[in-house]
Amino acid sequence: MANYEQIRKFADEHADQARIIEHETAIVDLESGAKVFDVTKAAATYIVEAKEGVFAVVASAAGHLKWRPLGRALGLHQIHLASPEVVKERTGYDVGTVGPLFLGDVRMFFDRRLLEHDFVYCGTEDEHHTLAIEPRLIIDSNDIAGYFDSAEFLK
Repeated sequence: MANYEQIRKFADEHADQARIIEHETAIVDLESGAKVFDVTKAAATYIVEAKEGVFAVVASAAGHLKWRPLGRALGLHQIHLASPEVVKERTGYDVGTVGPLFLGDVRMFFDRRLLEHDFVYCGTEDEHHTLAIEPRLIIDSNDIAGYFDSAEFLK
């Protein structure tokens, strides 16, 4: 289960690949994030439910995903965003602060487009701190269920 202190410690242990950015603005969505960093480099972590279980989908936050076609491509049926209660129960994060680390037993689908960036901006469980991390480190730190290209699934 995620908490900010775990993520800070992780960033300290991987200082050449990750760092914490502190900011006064509370970031809970792209609009608030745009006040602090380049949102074209933002990696959104969505927790979704499907017949097959609960999964994390880490994708470029540059647009809105078309969930039904993405679900079909990932082999997931009846995909939908998990309720705030399920997100908190399964990951320890509140909706709006979910990041790609310490997701418990939740497997991840990862957007290949994020690998185009040297680093991406992610949630940390604390709305006043953002994680800047090399995308490859996200992959190396998670149980990856599969990959996709978000360009095919953006509205």
